[in-house]
Amino acid sequence: MKTVFFGTPAVAVPFLERLARASQVIGVVCSPDKPAGRGYHVTPPPVKAAARALGLPLRQPERLAEFSLEREFGARPDVGIVVAYGHLIPPALFNEPRLGLVNVHFSLVPKYRGAGPLQWALIRGETETGVSLFRIEKGLDTGPVFLQRSLPINPADNVATLRERLAVLGLNLQDELICDLEKGSVVSRPQTGEAVPAPLLKKEDGEIHWARQTAAQIVNLIRGAFEWPGAFARVKGARLKIRAAQARPEGNGRPGEVLAVEKGRGFLVKCLSDSLLVSRVQPEGKKEMDAESFWNGARLKAGDVFE
Repeated sequence: MKTVFFGTPAVAVPFLERLARASQVIGVVCSPDKPAGRGYHVTPPPVKAAARALGLPLRQPERLAEFSLEREFGARPDVGIVVAYGHLIPPALFNEPRLGLVNVHFSLVPKYRGAGPLQWALIRGETETGVSLFRIEKGLDTGPVFLQRSLPINPADNVATLRERLAVLGLNLQDELICDLEKGSVVSRPQTGEAVPAPLLKKEDGEIHWARQTAAQIVNLIRGAFEWPGAFARVKGARLKIRAAQARPEGNGRPGEVLAVEKGRGFLVKCLSDSLLVSRVQPEGKKEMDAESFWNGARLKAGDVFE
């Protein structure tokens, strides 16, 4: 079976490698090289390095408006697999592969359609998510589903650990799809249920609102915004990311007030109806540290208030 692959970041690399073992990959499409890191050095995306290592034809178009798979790779693919490509694919490409383009999406569509499904599932306190393989069509993540499997979300999961576990599930589903396509036994079904959008997080989505959020909601925000933008608050005018915390039942004080310091554990902040024991923080421009060390260095005291 002739396949093409669309993907850019590290999470897409195992999918490309597995696809290369299961099919004849005639071409790979990823984003152009971009400046990255403190020195803004031009850096190739992980999928580019993987494609080069596999000896696969690679294209990195700035735009796909006039892109043709058959023209670029010299043959019409049977199917295209898309994993975290990072750009909208124009309708002209949907039907270039004989069996269409299939998106590997880390959610149980129609719940959490969009570019931030893991983040929003965690922020909203979901206990289950999954992977869906569906045909790409004009609507955002609206196409008919070929395969879908669920996965429980662990209380300790953040966006990085959850992505890792979903990738394993997604790889198995990709193998299953390729096998079914070769046998001609693939059946798709329309998406059913309530559609829930999951756009990319904006910087302001990471802000903690002590007077409106319970400790459990803030813990979920920490988990979902862990990679970017981080769950943050301000104290004495400085921005502070909270990297690890747990809910506590204490309820006295005003929202944002530091109630106490627990030696070796962190400091306690009043929320909407309970409190948050903060154990790990990251001051702006500095490395992550334990909350007690930050407390001592910042010379905070019980009664200080987070904004």
